[in-house]
Amino acid sequence: MKYLQKTLLFAALFALTFSVTAQEKFTLIHKNKNSSALGLKHDLNKVGDTILMTSDKSILRVSFLSHAQKETVMVDLDNKSAIIPLHHLAKGRYTIAVYREDMIIAFDIVRQKEILAVDNSVTDLEESILRSSLSQEEQEKRFIKPLSKSTNKDTRLASNNNINTKNQLSDKEISERDRIKKEREALLEKERAIAKANLLKLQEERAAKQKKEEIAIAEAKKEEELAKQIALKHQEELKLAEENRKKLKEEAEKKRIAEARQKEEEAKRAEIEASKRVMLAQLEKNKKDKANSEKELASNTVKSKKVKYNLTLVNDKSVDVQTREEYRKENLRPNGKPYND
Repeated sequence: MKYLQKTLLFAALFALTFSVTAQEKFTLIHKNKNSSALGLKHDLNKVGDTILMTSDKSILRVSFLSHAQKETVMVDLDNKSAIIPLHHLAKGRYTIAVYREDMIIAFDIVRQKEILAVDNSVTDLEESILRSSLSQEEQEKRFIKPLSKSTNKDTRLASNNNINTKNQLSDKEISERDRIKKEREALLEKERAIAKANLLKLQEERAAKQKKEEIAIAEAKKEEELAKQIALKHQEELKLAEENRKKLKEEAEKKRIAEARQKEEEAKRAEIEASKRVMLAQLEKNKKDKANSEKELASNTVKSKKVKYNLTLVNDKSVDVQTREEYRKENLRPNGKPYND
């Protein structure tokens, strides 16, 4: 039982130690996520001891700046891909600048653990990058001979004695190699100048484009503000026109009502005047009729015969007596009309 507990404890400690060790990577990379750096793919391999880079344009040069030693090492490459073994770099932080035809792209790495170099590995950083990145044909063009089996002395960037060991070459080969190297450096320098000029031109174009966009945005905002003011003014004009229309409609309605009342009053006055004229005409007619009646009555009046008699006397037929019929024929009613009417 005690043996089992000790075994389990030992296994747990071993697993914990392995987990902590596994969590600490050889290298950390802080990639450049700027949109202008999309043409350069840069990452670590699974182990974390090598940087793998591919570019859509030629990588002219790669520089390594050690933050601890404040030392920069530059390697001329002129290739679209680069494989950088990191056993040349001691632990610490580095800024890596990639010089292309159009721009310079920078990113950071942090070397966390020491990487052991394999036996007979190239100890010169530049040669190691060129041998890893270039094809065999390209290496032959650049007079890079195959590796020999001799062991080279460690000359990594972190070493205090940074000595570039090279394969033993003849004086003629060294001279030819130096000549080609100088020509390539001159060509790279020219290409770097062109790249720098292109970069400045690109920056100027971007600045001009940005300024143009800012001006366009400002003009668009100005036009938008002007359009808003015009729309607001148009709305105010429509509102004022609507108010005027309502006012005119109300005034027209009031005028129509006043004219209708005036016409009604005029019609009433005309009716009254007509009634007055009819009444006056009727009165005039009645007056004329009365005058005519009086004239006609006067012309048709029967003269009464005066009879003198004494009622105390007995009618012995010696006195003429007027009968009722005779009186009605000879006289008029009190209203002036004959009795026969």
